[in-house]
Amino acid sequence: MKDPVHQPRSFLLAAAGLALGLGGVLGYFVVVLRFGAWLPRVRNDAIPIWIVIVFGLGLSVLAVVRARRRTLPAALAGLNLLVAAAFAAMLYVAWVVPPASGPLIGAPAPAFALTDQNGRTVRLEDFRGAPLLLVFYRGHW
Repeated sequence: MKDPVHQPRSFLLAAAGLALGLGGVLGYFVVVLRFGAWLPRVRNDAIPIWIVIVFGLGLSVLAVVRARRRTLPAALAGLNLLVAAAFAAMLYVAWVVPPASGPLIGAPAPAFALTDQNGRTVRLEDFRGAPLLLVFYRGHW
């Protein structure tokens, strides 16, 4: 005998949980690609995105617990968990930059030469004795 009240509610809870999970993942890419220059910490510290995803997972689990027939809510919850796991793997495994060795902190910079925007060669030695700020980027965006 179907329970006309709890079955649609549990399906809606599971669907809302999946929508929040997918919305969190897609929201991450929107924020990083569109607003990354203004919100640089979001790329590596995706805490607000994870809050949305975990809330969606919570709704999915609640839907499975409340459902009489758990097949469809459990499938949606499983899909939601799969999306969250794939997002975590992408964020923390696939895009992780391997550690690179470099000079020790406080050690003098090695001599190097680079070409400036006008095509002239600029050497580090040209700035000896003068204040100089060197900025290095990670280079894997």
